[in-house]
Amino acid sequence: MRILALCGNSNLSSLFEIRKKSEFPPVPSLEYAWFHCASLGEYEQAAPVIESYVSLNPKTPILITFFSPSGYNHVMENPPSWIRKGDSICALPFDTPRRIRNFLKSVDYRIKFFATCKYEVWPELMKQLQGASIHTCIFGAHIYKGSALLRKSIVGAFLRNSWSQFSTILTQDSSSVEELAQFKISSEAIGDPRVDRVLQLAINTKPSADLLKWKSSSELVVAGSTWRPEEISLTTLPWSESRKLLIAPHEIKKSHIDEILSLFNSTSRIASLLSEGRLDTPVVIADSMGELTSYYHLADLAVVGGGFGKGIHNILEPAAHGIKIITGPKIRRFREAVKLKEEGVLNTVSESNLLASVVWSALSAEKPSSTWLDSQKGCVIKIVSTLP
Repeated sequence: MRILALCGNSNLSSLFEIRKKSEFPPVPSLEYAWFHCASLGEYEQAAPVIESYVSLNPKTPILITFFSPSGYNHVMENPPSWIRKGDSICALPFDTPRRIRNFLKSVDYRIKFFATCKYEVWPELMKQLQGASIHTCIFGAHIYKGSALLRKSIVGAFLRNSWSQFSTILTQDSSSVEELAQFKISSEAIGDPRVDRVLQLAINTKPSADLLKWKSSSELVVAGSTWRPEEISLTTLPWSESRKLLIAPHEIKKSHIDEILSLFNSTSRIASLLSEGRLDTPVVIADSMGELTSYYHLADLAVVGGGFGKGIHNILEPAAHGIKIITGPKIRRFREAVKLKEEGVLNTVSESNLLASVVWSALSAEKPSSTWLDSQKGCVIKIVSTLP
């Protein structure tokens, strides 16, 4: 179903490409602890759980699989420090009986458990894992209103059957537990494992000395993972020595960076700011990945992209830094966004042409605080304690 949904997408070919270059994992000496992530976003949710599991089970080999190229390519290019010799990373085969069977045979069914996160569930894989009596778990699960799983349809019934096959379901909140209980699917509310990760990153990640000099005493807006609607709206504001803007776009292709530079009539990228000491510009464009949390460390306000499109990007990183967040309206599928909006930490804007005025006035507002973030602390170790 998911593959069909992706048809016509320009990235469809890359789904096949990673499966061509990704080899099946070798048969392990001990059973694999298998963690599956749909893409980079789900990996960020699973990573603290995997790292904690590795630290507590140093002899157990880890198998990490991905559906999409974003997660697979990121981890292959930037392997985490806790990956060891004997661990394996590969692409999950497409969900057909023959492909899944061949994959499981390649590791001789030597799987201690299978764990996935959020709502990444593959029916054929679940069927074969259950048939092989392999323990299965989904953590960080979030069932939102309107989810296909809740629909009274053939698709909904098909998905519910797959979810009912999990040995353990650990949800982000009690509302997900209640939704699943309607269909006699048992689960337990544990929380969101990403919170532990972002809170730790907020403590450990510091901005460069050059960025600190550039910010100086000015108020700074960091616009993270932006798309065209956010970028166009932010061009209308009078950025200056006292109010500066740092944009970290979702796409960092040269053509897109050039478009943004043209929009703002700016030639300042992070790279040139650092190498040439250009500290006089009020607008700077980030042209590399992996530094966004250090930018939020400097920010007085965050604008997070995606909310005028398919849905917002990561809002937990700026929230961990204790700053106000502004997004577009598409937050329904993101439980953390709903909670932070209830607390007044996050503000949504209905139309992109209204974004600029909201940003300008929000800079004068008091810094918010979140009790919800605090309530999620310690979630990772709770999840790990349930795994075999």
